[in-house]
Amino acid sequence: MADQSRQIKLAAAKKKLKEFQQKSSPASVGGEKGGGAKKKRKVKGSSQHDAPSPDRNSPDNFDSFLKALSQSNGIVLPHYGNCQTFADVEAVRSSPQLLEESNSEPDYISPLSNPASANTATNSESVDHNTDLQDYSDTNGNENSMEENRPLSSTESLRQLSQQLNGLVSESSAAYVNGDGAPPLSERELETQQSQELTDQLQKERKEFEQRFSKEQGAMREQLQVHIQTIGILVAEKSELQTALQYTQQAARQKTAEAEELNNRLQSTKQRVSELERTLSSVSLQQKQFEKHNKELEKERDNLRLEVFRLNNLSEESKQQSSELSEQIKLSTQENAAMKLEVEDLRKRLEITDLMLQQCSSQSDPTSASQQVQLLLEEKQQVEAHNHQLMESIAQLKTERDCYAVQIQEEGRVWKDKTEQLLTQVSLVAEERDRNINRVQELEASIAELRNAAALLSQEREAQHGTEHQSSGPSENEVALQEALNALQQEKDAITSQYQAQLRDNEQLSRMCAEQESRLGELERQVESQTQEAEDRRRMLEDVQSDKATISRALTQNRTLKDQLAELQNGFVKLTNENMELTTAIQSEQHVKKELARRMGELQEELHNVKEQLELKCTEAQGLMEQRDQVAAHLQQYCAGYQALVSEREQIHQQYLQQSQLMDRLQHDESNGRAQLEMSHSQLKQAHEHLEQLVRDNEQLKAEVKELLNSSALMTSPRDQGDGVESQSLQESPTESSPIVIPEDFESQKEMEDFIRGALAQLEAERDEARRQLEEERRLHIAARHQASVTLSLEQQRHSQTPVNDHEHGHSHGQHSHCEHSHCEHSHEHSEGGVPVEVHQALQAAMEKLQQRFTSLMQEKADLKERVEELEHRCIQLSGETDTIGEYIALYQSQRAIMKQKHQEKEQYISMLAQDKEEMKAKLAELQDLVMRLVAERNDWYNRYTGAVAGMGTVNPDLLPVGQEHTHPDHQAHTHTELDAATGAAMEDIPLSEPAAGLEASSSQMLLTGSGQTDSKPLVPKEDATAQQIMQLLQEIQNPQGAQRSPPFLGENPCIPFFYRPDEQDEVKILVV
Repeated sequence: MADQSRQIKLAAAKKKLKEFQQKSSPASVGGEKGGGAKKKRKVKGSSQHDAPSPDRNSPDNFDSFLKALSQSNGIVLPHYGNCQTFADVEAVRSSPQLLEESNSEPDYISPLSNPASANTATNSESVDHNTDLQDYSDTNGNENSMEENRPLSSTESLRQLSQQLNGLVSESSAAYVNGDGAPPLSERELETQQSQELTDQLQKERKEFEQRFSKEQGAMREQLQVHIQTIGILVAEKSELQTALQYTQQAARQKTAEAEELNNRLQSTKQRVSELERTLSSVSLQQKQFEKHNKELEKERDNLRLEVFRLNNLSEESKQQSSELSEQIKLSTQENAAMKLEVEDLRKRLEITDLMLQQCSSQSDPTSASQQVQLLLEEKQQVEAHNHQLMESIAQLKTERDCYAVQIQEEGRVWKDKTEQLLTQVSLVAEERDRNINRVQELEASIAELRNAAALLSQEREAQHGTEHQSSGPSENEVALQEALNALQQEKDAITSQYQAQLRDNEQLSRMCAEQESRLGELERQVESQTQEAEDRRRMLEDVQSDKATISRALTQNRTLKDQLAELQNGFVKLTNENMELTTAIQSEQHVKKELARRMGELQEELHNVKEQLELKCTEAQGLMEQRDQVAAHLQQYCAGYQALVSEREQIHQQYLQQSQLMDRLQHDESNGRAQLEMSHSQLKQAHEHLEQLVRDNEQLKAEVKELLNSSALMTSPRDQGDGVESQSLQESPTESSPIVIPEDFESQKEMEDFIRGALAQLEAERDEARRQLEEERRLHIAARHQASVTLSLEQQRHSQTPVNDHEHGHSHGQHSHCEHSHCEHSHEHSEGGVPVEVHQALQAAMEKLQQRFTSLMQEKADLKERVEELEHRCIQLSGETDTIGEYIALYQSQRAIMKQKHQEKEQYISMLAQDKEEMKAKLAELQDLVMRLVAERNDWYNRYTGAVAGMGTVNPDLLPVGQEHTHPDHQAHTHTELDAATGAAMEDIPLSEPAAGLEASSSQMLLTGSGQTDSKPLVPKEDATAQQIMQLLQEIQNPQGAQRSPPFLGENPCIPFFYRPDEQDEVKILVV
């Protein structure tokens, strides 16, 4: 492309040279015509010296010649129409006159010859030689570098041109002085004929012409020397301009490449901006979602606050209920003590009734025994039903406990899932924030590069403007460069507009990033609170698991106790089979009871130790929690306290459930005690009825004894008739016993015991009396039998003495004696048995029933002893549980007072934080207003500065005075460097996330430079005032005055939490939350 453009320029230069030759050749063409025409030219020759032709005098031809020369050499010469001196203009004007005179004066010397044509030929040859040299230089330029050969060819062509001009001047002067000519002979002959006629006139004119020509020749030589000097100056300037043009072309190429790079960067920035807009839209959507989630969390927080108030009310109610329960427990303990006393009395009564049963076993009634057996079976069924109810209640409590554990595990899983989701969301938001920050940094770097490129373009544009003002006329390269510069200027304007829009977008992005970081901080705090909730739930699960372990231990202990009780029951069953092993069984039972008591004591001690260890661990955990809370932020402490309140609420709820279970157990035990009291009262009534039955049996026995006595009185009638002492004693003895009168109501237990003891003593006395009477009757029967035998022996002796006489009488008497003997034997048998056979059989059956009854009563007695031991064990457990409940209530009250105090402190501190937050918002709003004011002032100064720079850059160099025309480029370059420095200071890169101090420093620096250049100083105090206000606000934000209101747990020097991060340049960008 460069070779083609050069060839086109050379062809145009050749055409212009031909036109110039045609314009300068009409004199020679006219000289070849007839003599009339020559005469006319001779006549006009004198007038041409005084009035030169327009072709000779016009500088346009010389300008066109110089243009053709410059185009042929490829050099752009400056235009000195308004900047050269008058001497230079005259020298330039005299050079074509010299050429014209040298072409026209030989007409006067030799009219037949035409030296102008030869002279023009020489000129054309020189020009052609120059063009040939230029072509040769161009061909060499193709072989070598164009930039090195171009200035050498131009200087050589100018030197050759000057030498040719000097040779022409010397030849013309020699021709004029010597008058030599070399015309052909035919022409001389014709001229001699004509010259003879005009010799006189020619000689006069020649003398005048020689004089005038000598004067003009001196002036022309001086002008030629001046012109040669100007040509040398022009050659030097040409070389300088050619080097400058090469540098400008290289710079233009670099600028085009940079413009292309800038276009590519613009496209990449547009793509990045579109991506950032997409990310902003996604971030805005996520922000909306986070706001919705925050609103939901606020609603949940309000609901939880309501639940906390409700739980506080419930806790107060539970306190009241616990106080009532403690009173009820005290009453139940008192009732248990009374029950113990009553049980001991019942034991004594049972022992007494056992003794009475043993004593009256021979005289018991089968009907009463069957009734007692039925009553005991009913009691046994009741006890089994009660045990079945207890087992059902225990199974129900186990199921409820399992359901509650399952619910707690499900809630823990749900909260764990929620925390994991929130953690994933927070990680995604953090990644997006890092991406946005990296993109913003890349955009800032690209903007800085665009600023530097714009500054370089402005410098090159101003340099090109200077060169354009120095040049005389724009060439095609200059026009192309001007168009390229205009396009670059438009691109620069577009880039600056895009840069301003990008700055605004970056400011918005920085604000959005700050808001997102603040929201991310809030989300992180929420995540930390949720992690604390998860830890609290984990601790609750651990507590539940420990409770399960304790419950499993208690169940195993209960199973072991049940096994031991089963073994004891088997032992008791075995021991009750034999009466002799009863004492050993009781001793073994007491020994087992002692071992159980010892084991229970050891278990209680272990439980106490475990409780102490748990309390120590709780204290250690509380200490760790306090340290962690002191290290953590004060906002997180409120969440931790809130979660602690929730956990305490759940613990209180569990304690309340435990207390309700204990109360249910106490009520159940009270109902059992009452049932046992009722059973003891029924047993007492049964014993009373049994005593009455015994009394009735005793009366029946007395009646039977009376009948026996009556039957025996028939046999001892002679004895009664002879001696009435025994009969009287026998008849009086049954009337001595008086029946037992049982009162309806007893005033006290002692009176009932005394009555029972008296009744038993009376029955024993009656039994002894009955035995004594039986022994007396037996003694009387033996005496009667002895007497009867004696009388029979005497009568037999008497009958043996008189057997014959009194045979009939003896036979009758024998019958009578036989009857009497049989009667005596019968009475003797009766006296030996004491009781008839039927009565004896009935008594034997009653005795068997009494033995069965005794065995059943002994077994029931053992069962009752077991029941009493169980009641004592339960009373001991209840007393221990009441003590632990009281301790738990006291501990809960103390903890609740501490938590209430902490809650009040937190509420106060939260209110203080809210006030500080409002103050901080107001200060930040004021700071933002001041920063926007400072930016507006900066933009105003920048607009003024750009206007001033544009006004200084567009000054017309033609309007400068004459004395400044040579110093203009240096002055312009100096002002250009100053403007570049000012624009570089004004276009400094300010990070969007730096504090306002950087803005203030950069803006103050810009204002100082701008004010120094534009001499506009009235607005500097306003700028200083805004900067001072900004610095004061920053000091207030960094050192707030509300440190005296800080809570005690934050220390003496509280601080505002800053989230900072070092940049790639080791700069810290601080964001105030």
